[in-house]
Amino acid sequence: MSHFSTVKTRLVNRECLVQALEDLKLQPKVYETPQPLTGYYGDSQGQSAEIVVFGRTIKANADIGFKWNSTDNAYRVIHDEYETTPRLGENFFSHQLMQAYGKRMVMVKAAELQERFGECTISEEGTGQVQTLRLTFAGHQEVQQFARR
Repeated sequence: MSHFSTVKTRLVNRECLVQALEDLKLQPKVYETPQPLTGYYGDSQGQSAEIVVFGRTIKANADIGFKWNSTDNAYRVIHDEYETTPRLGENFFSHQLMQAYGKRMVMVKAAELQERFGECTISEEGTGQVQTLRLTFAGHQEVQQFARR
């Protein structure tokens, strides 16, 4: 039976979440107040979210929502597993989305650090599910020589 499930996450940064969804070509729509989600049967089943990926984006009959939860200070994913799993894969939220979100979070942190330490280069390596981002700061070194007398 098709129905919405709600999953706790550690997704806390709205901008990084939206950018990660865009990186994954999911075309999220962002609203200031929660909007009703469309379920498999055409109703919202009482579910709403501030960030919505319309089902038609992934050729599904149900939307995917990300709703802010002030108790957890994080977004919760609202989705219909029967619709999302065949189209996005079984581990989409825990792997692809988290990887894209993590990369965006690193970019935000790199920009903050760049203000303190100067120019920053980011190199990326990936093997399977493990992705490594290396930040290199081009800070200058000061060299002093002292004569021994």
